[in-house]
Amino acid sequence: MKYKYNTPYSIGRQLNLATSASNALVSKLLEPHDLSLAQWTVLSSLWQNGELSVKSLAEIKGNAPPATSRIVDRMLSGGLVERSQNRHDRRAVTVGLSQKGEDLRHLQSIYEEVNVILLEPLSPEESENFFKLLNSVEQAGRTWLAQSKVGDD
Repeated sequence: MKYKYNTPYSIGRQLNLATSASNALVSKLLEPHDLSLAQWTVLSSLWQNGELSVKSLAEIKGNAPPATSRIVDRMLSGGLVERSQNRHDRRAVTVGLSQKGEDLRHLQSIYEEVNVILLEPLSPEESENFFKLLNSVEQAGRTWLAQSKVGDD
């Protein structure tokens, strides 16, 4: 992609641009179902795992629990999920699918459609290598962060 401005050759910038395009694509596909990407990720977690605590949903999503709680609250208002008392800890609350949320289960694999669209220019081998490379970049960042915390004590 050619830009008329000078821009740095930055992994972070390119990942942000790719993420933005991917999120816009997913949002467009979810729009007819009146779902946001954040809501879909909660539903997807529940479709795959059953009832979960807000804390567990936050861990899966990679969000802070308060942000996840706000998403869940909006989903409760929209009738997509239900809250119930945890069977094992009466102080805790779990989030589960409502019938409306269950009825959207056909959207569970929408990421596969997104992958097909985004990876269309790549061969199967390039696609496989792309995921391996992304994983390597992620791990390098996490390793550096973990090592940088050792000296911060």
